[in-house]
Amino acid sequence: MNSLKVLTILLLLSVASSFAYSQDERTEPKQEITKDTTIKVYTASSPRPSGIFIAPLLGFDVPMSELRNNSRYSVSYGVKLEYASISIYPVVVFGKVEFQKYPGSDAFRTAHLLNSMETKITSFGGGIYILLNKYLKSNFTMPFLVGEVCSYNIKRTLSPDTPIEGIKATDSKVVFGAGLGFTLYIFDIITSYNFGSEYSALSIKTQFHFPLIKF
Repeated sequence: MNSLKVLTILLLLSVASSFAYSQDERTEPKQEITKDTTIKVYTASSPRPSGIFIAPLLGFDVPMSELRNNSRYSVSYGVKLEYASISIYPVVVFGKVEFQKYPGSDAFRTAHLLNSMETKITSFGGGIYILLNKYLKSNFTMPFLVGEVCSYNIKRTLSPDTPIEGIKATDSKVVFGAGLGFTLYIFDIITSYNFGSEYSALSIKTQFHFPLIKF
């Protein structure tokens, strides 16, 4: 019974519902000898199962605030490294790198006689998931909250390369994000809002989780 409980909690630990991870979890038999028979009792191989996961992500960001005045939505991609452990459950910690590219809006390019415009953002940061299955019962999906902080490195490319008031060629910004996600096995859908002043955006991402290390 204790082994089943550990495996069930481990299943919840990975935000991806780490189905494959829980299947590979090994147990070690311990023999208890009585007068009439020998009973095998199975115990978990690790008292505090943990793991590191990799999660490629893909999605798009809808510009808000000032970014909406000069850009269209961005296709974004990146990768996360996640650490999950029964010792910090229901929290999962992650670090990430992500790339975004916002093309200039048609109206902005026409108004400023531009052939093209791109706003490229490279972000590095980290955050946490809070698994709500600890508090809510759900048979089909695993809801979770997400919070993160990232450093944005922004570069704008204009053609022709002419200065425009309010448009910086390069910039940097610390951005905070918060949102809600749902997991089904190894697949996530996350909706979040990134609070970045003139670079604020509404984000919709998908990601897959794969185990790298178990311990």
